[in-house]
Amino acid sequence: MATILRPPAPHRRDWLADQLAAFHAVITDHAQSVIDAYPLYEPEARVSRDNLLAYLAMRRHDIVDLQIALAEYGLSSLGRLEATVLLGIERVLGHLGVETLSTALERPDSELARFLTELRSRRLLGRPRDKRGTRIMVTLDTAVIHRQELLEELLLNGMDLARINCAHDSPQEWKQLIVAIRNAEDSLEQRGEGAGRRCRILMDLGGPKIRTGPLAKETRPLKLATPRDPFGSPYRLLEGYLDAEAPFTRRIADPDGRARFIIAIPRQSGLDRLRVGSELQFQDTRDRLRTLHIMERVSPTRVRVGLDRTAYLQEGILLFGEKNVAFNVGPILPQPVTVEVRPGDTLRLYRDPLRMGHPASEDSPAGISCTLPEALHFVQLEQRIYIDDGKIGTVTRRITDEYLELEVLSTAGPSARIKPEKGLNFPDSLLELPALTAQDRQDLVFVAHHADAVGLSFVHSPKDLLDLQAALAELGRSDIGFIAKIETSEAIHRLAQLLITGLAFPSFGIMIARGDLAVEVGFENLALVQEDILCMCEAAHTPVIWATQVLETLAKTGLPARAEITDAAMGHRADCVMLNKGPHILEAVKTLSKLLCAEERCHLKKRQIFREFTFQHGIFDEP
Repeated sequence: MATILRPPAPHRRDWLADQLAAFHAVITDHAQSVIDAYPLYEPEARVSRDNLLAYLAMRRHDIVDLQIALAEYGLSSLGRLEATVLLGIERVLGHLGVETLSTALERPDSELARFLTELRSRRLLGRPRDKRGTRIMVTLDTAVIHRQELLEELLLNGMDLARINCAHDSPQEWKQLIVAIRNAEDSLEQRGEGAGRRCRILMDLGGPKIRTGPLAKETRPLKLATPRDPFGSPYRLLEGYLDAEAPFTRRIADPDGRARFIIAIPRQSGLDRLRVGSELQFQDTRDRLRTLHIMERVSPTRVRVGLDRTAYLQEGILLFGEKNVAFNVGPILPQPVTVEVRPGDTLRLYRDPLRMGHPASEDSPAGISCTLPEALHFVQLEQRIYIDDGKIGTVTRRITDEYLELEVLSTAGPSARIKPEKGLNFPDSLLELPALTAQDRQDLVFVAHHADAVGLSFVHSPKDLLDLQAALAELGRSDIGFIAKIETSEAIHRLAQLLITGLAFPSFGIMIARGDLAVEVGFENLALVQEDILCMCEAAHTPVIWATQVLETLAKTGLPARAEITDAAMGHRADCVMLNKGPHILEAVKTLSKLLCAEERCHLKKRQIFREFTFQHGIFDEP
């Protein structure tokens, strides 16, 4: 039997009109009440400021019942108003026969909002590609300096921006990398394949990254592990070198990321007597017979070899072959000690950055140092500290002049090892540290002359942006693009202020740095938080870069995880998606480009306008 739908009662329309008109008046008053605190002089900037303030005012109210009633009446439920808040509400009121009072606030329509967002995206990120509005940024390092073919393929297949992390290498290597990118572009142009595109360069300042300090070192047997298949059987040789000029026997990594090794042998040892195709055998520290296959004579002092089975080496082990050929293994490079912790353990976090980390002993629990001891001044009792991207969770139980005593609450697995140079996160502590460090100021001299945009790490407040602006002005580069990396809890709660400050800059954008951010806000909350950041940036008509662990498994192994494909496809919500380096980065770029093109063809956004995790400080008075 067909259901007969009755038209809504007249009072229903009146109720909706009254409720929505009152809501419009309230958010207008709220936005206008704070507008003078954020003066902007450019008309374009004022449009976005006013819309952002209106959006923030709207978020302060729970209008779920009103939204449901509007949807049932066949009108917009106000779920997609980020970019056009006041005008969007006014158009719904128009359908209800209500005229709104004039306001001093700017009220952008969808055409103006889209124009402003696209204009700012082009200024910061360059022009988009045909059929793909979302750009692709790729993190590059010195491994690609001499791989022009790879750079050309990256440029042809979708790389629009190159990111250089100033936390690694030096100006000399950065210069070589930029020259390599430009040479690849020139080569493509000469072949008529460049389409006139220029890859923009983002240089990411290291910022006050707080890491674990050095560990004490010890000499122990060196494990050389051969690659194994999923069933645990070796499937190829582990390649390395016999080297008469090497001071130590150690593991190394080739530019392609493959593990290799060097075995130091005495000078004048007679490497020239080794024949390609012959073998050397030895008894490892476990008294197991192992074989090295002679594969290539690289130079008079270096021979490439392959190890057939996992072995443990120590200094003095005899390598012996045919015709009385024999070599002794040279000194083993000292390795950091193993610092292993389990839930319930006590761990000391030393204030002295030069204090060597050590394992637990009968007299003391395990201990590590902190590379930025100033950060520890802001930590209080019962506040959490995470180590190595959240793999180890701790809480502060005791504070002394020498160290913080931590209780280990969780580890990734039954236990976890602490290594040097791993990140420390303080989600419960307000770290009043400047985002621009002394090292960053030195790096800015190079950045100002070579980069199109600069990324500021660990931003906490508008002052951090203004400090960077002043430093660049002194270097004559006030025009350079600014990217504020959102990776701390405080940056989340100051995002509105950061956005308004950025509207005064010639070129500005936000990067959602999901690695540290996930640790700060909790992995279970990351999806909600990053959605809210996207919405707030849309309200401010400000470009967004979606970063960290996008297609990371694919870039590292060549095979994507199913979940990361879905995650990468969501990147179409941003103006740019960043990929990290890996042996299979070209495959990752190709895959991401296809995903983004497909998503833009079926672009369907869903929004929630009320957020519980990212309440904004400093805009309105606390309720």
